[in-house]
Amino acid sequence: MVEYFNIIQALCRSALSNPNDAVIHQITRLKNSLEKDGYYKEAKSLEGLISSSHGSVDMSPSKVEKSFVVGAGEELTFKTPIPVDKETSTPLAEVFFSSDLPDDMPSFDENIQLAIQSVVNEWAKFDKLLEINATPASSCLIYGLPGTGKTHLAKWISKQIGIPVVLARLEGLMSSFLGTTSRNIGNLFAFANRYKCVLLLDEFDAIAKLRNDPQEVGEVKRVVNTLLQSLDSRHEKGFTIGVTNHQGLLDPAIWRRFDIQIEIPKPSPEVMMLLLRKFLLPLEFNDSEIKFLAWCLENSSGADAETLSKWLKRAFVLEREINLVSVMKQFALLNSGRVDADKRNVMIHSDEDFITMLVNAKNYSFKQKDIAPLFGMTPSSLSKQLSKFKES
Repeated sequence: MVEYFNIIQALCRSALSNPNDAVIHQITRLKNSLEKDGYYKEAKSLEGLISSSHGSVDMSPSKVEKSFVVGAGEELTFKTPIPVDKETSTPLAEVFFSSDLPDDMPSFDENIQLAIQSVVNEWAKFDKLLEINATPASSCLIYGLPGTGKTHLAKWISKQIGIPVVLARLEGLMSSFLGTTSRNIGNLFAFANRYKCVLLLDEFDAIAKLRNDPQEVGEVKRVVNTLLQSLDSRHEKGFTIGVTNHQGLLDPAIWRRFDIQIEIPKPSPEVMMLLLRKFLLPLEFNDSEIKFLAWCLENSSGADAETLSKWLKRAFVLEREINLVSVMKQFALLNSGRVDADKRNVMIHSDEDFITMLVNAKNYSFKQKDIAPLFGMTPSSLSKQLSKFKES
């Protein structure tokens, strides 16, 4: 049954769009049965649907209980019609409810986590801010390289605020028909301003380009002006999050519309090790092996860590016994864009240089006892080998 859970979940969502006691009772029975059989993720998903049908969101004490967003606007439901592009009938956005959003914050360095938590805390302390004539920030721009967890973070922040998310990929709003793009933007913001929601604008750079770019036509400039006016109209009507991989393309006026601007960097060695442990589950590797894998992916993204983890899982299923050095050589050959070029060249062509590079890695402090097992050697034999390298 669980392999068809996506269909079951869709049926339950449809049934709960117009719930009655019998429907809720049967879905609750299904949820309890799944939980009893150990399918906790599926049970939790149904529990979220049931909670939404009662018109409430199950929020932990750390989440926002009151904000100016929650106090205004109509409730979004599963039956609320989504605005569409009038030329193509394509929906302009997707709606995500609390049960569809991630529970865990992405893994970042501590200073970034503290900064992000401070944004959430503003909403949790709304009343105290109001006492001193202040309100929480109403907009946030999240930027950085691809694969660093920006959209995941935006969805997690949205879940903390506790209302549905209206997600629009701005590239999907663009049209070849004159004036249609501006109209789509206007319709999207009118929809978001009408309902209690977080407006999440992904691929933000698709439209928000420099207005003074001599290669851009007048229509694009009008589109950017429409976007600026729409962002202004959104102020204090809801929380707005923009996500972009190309912050350099954004008009300076766009930057000024966002109260908070968060840059998400590539993972540090410590964060990369956390990500690998998470993505590799249920496989387990020792500290030295995780550190080695993190070194191989230095300056890569969290998405690259997930790709490597899937690669290792496939290798484990096919071979049962895997040699990490051999697997990483294969990975480096077939994923050239995910491994640093200098490292890749050394990994593929010379074990001597490979070992020497590991020993000299400043951010990882490898010991000979860490490296030796990876290459099928004892620490003493590795020590002798290193001595020969120095002599030659």
